[in-house]
Amino acid sequence: MARVPVNVITVSPPNLDRTGFLSLEMGIGRQDGPTRRDWLLDRFEEGFQVRMLRPPLKGFVEFAPGRVSWKPLIGGAGCIVVQSLCVKSRVDWSEGAGSLLQSAETWARYYDFAAVLLPLSAPADPETRRGLFAQGYRVIDETAGGIALWAKVVQGPLALPGLPQDWHARAERLGSGLVVQTVGHCDQQLRRGYDLVDMAREAGLEARLEPLHSADITRESLVTPKALFAVVLEGEVIDCGRGSTMQVWHDIRRRSGL
Repeated sequence: MARVPVNVITVSPPNLDRTGFLSLEMGIGRQDGPTRRDWLLDRFEEGFQVRMLRPPLKGFVEFAPGRVSWKPLIGGAGCIVVQSLCVKSRVDWSEGAGSLLQSAETWARYYDFAAVLLPLSAPADPETRRGLFAQGYRVIDETAGGIALWAKVVQGPLALPGLPQDWHARAERLGSGLVVQTVGHCDQQLRRGYDLVDMAREAGLEARLEPLHSADITRESLVTPKALFAVVLEGEVIDCGRGSTMQVWHDIRRRSGL
């Protein structure tokens, strides 16, 4: 089996509750609510991997083979893709994010993947950039919304993957009215989507919820590179999970003339 650094714990279905991972994830990495336990267990069956730092350190990395990644990418089937990397502030890079990425790299080599891909909001803070460069990561592509694709080749050769550039076209293909896209990874996200659709319909606006039920659909259809939740009005993305429900509803009313 692929070994992990001594300060890293492998999280899996048998020890998911015992490790306290879901509480850790909500505390430092999920602003929209905790991941649904059953959603995460389904992802484990697909090949989803989770590593967390041993207490008292606080941090985790989620990664998956490219074929089951929920991140919009072009190519990357022979790579693993980091879905989320969160470390509590004031943790040294080498024993925090560096150890977590090292565990992903070790897993990638063991299972003959060519590279580790890390989509990251750009520009990364100076400490993160220094740490990534020191660990052998480089930016191989960029896309709208300030997203950069960092990569480390662990065993080549590799045809470099990329990030989609067709975000506007994706949004336009959703059609008229209000569309809320969600992967439904947490209950709060689902409730928020339904609330926005209900508000819009009550106000006489055409609206629908578009659940994204699989990684393939998400990679091909998600209209924003920044989040797994998007609010689209008449082909324009107006929110990707950053504002509160009432803030987004105020924006919908203003833009639609309600």
